[in-house]
Amino acid sequence: MTRPASSRTLLIVEPCAETLAMVMEQAKMRGLSTLTAPDPQVALAMMDMASPDVLLTDLFLPQPDGFRLIREALKRSARTAVIATTEAGNEQALLEAVRAGAGDCLYKPALAEDLGMALDRALQRIPRTIDDVPGIEQLEYRLVIGSDPGDVESCVTWLIESTAMGLAETQRLHLRTTLIELIVNAVEHGSLEIFYHEKHEALSTDRFEALIEERRRNPRFATRRVIVRALYDKLHRRMRYAITDEGNGFTWNRFLTRSDQPCDSRDTNGRGVFLAKAFFPDLTYNERGTEVTFSVALP
Repeated sequence: MTRPASSRTLLIVEPCAETLAMVMEQAKMRGLSTLTAPDPQVALAMMDMASPDVLLTDLFLPQPDGFRLIREALKRSARTAVIATTEAGNEQALLEAVRAGAGDCLYKPALAEDLGMALDRALQRIPRTIDDVPGIEQLEYRLVIGSDPGDVESCVTWLIESTAMGLAETQRLHLRTTLIELIVNAVEHGSLEIFYHEKHEALSTDRFEALIEERRRNPRFATRRVIVRALYDKLHRRMRYAITDEGNGFTWNRFLTRSDQPCDSRDTNGRGVFLAKAFFPDLTYNERGTEVTFSVALP
């Protein structure tokens, strides 16, 4: 989710003091909040903290640091609009910058007007989202997922790209790990009723895929689905996820609290759930253990 246009952020990585001053002046005229970094290494660390809407960077030739910054920045936030700058005459460098992901390129020394127009184009390239639309307070995504655990990872990738690209890279990694763990649990242990000892035995004999197919063909399990809901609360800047399966549930309490009692071997393996709880402390299940919910704060 993106921030409202009134709070767009520009990260400037520009060693030329004159160009830096002009960019900051043009940014001020457009109501942009500005951050500066002395080099690409510092800029990458700031990307994780600030998630800027626009990145303007020198290419820092002859080193490849500028190209690396552009690629890594877009990995962290695919929605960031990138402007590259370099000395006049470096046509090949600007072509490489475009290939790396820059949406605009300028030769230096640049005119203030050209820098301003580049910022305008960058702002237009930022995807318009619910945050830019007044009056909408919440948005809900609803995914219906089948009974093939192999499909979960691609579903989670789409869900994160649609709901959580504004998070820092580490937070996205935690979210991805948690969603995959919880949805796979819902498919395997909920929809298909494959208990931990059965999975462990099947894996040890290289029969797990065959077990999955057997359960999926079984009329008892064939029509079961997992529902994943993601509710974006615009007012409170939170994303809440809920994963619901159609299985019989499980005794979840022992996985979220310390206990000396051994786990029931029919239940899901608790290590993943315990890790998910560590990442997202408000994680909890409903009484039956057929629905798990947790939330994450958005920047």
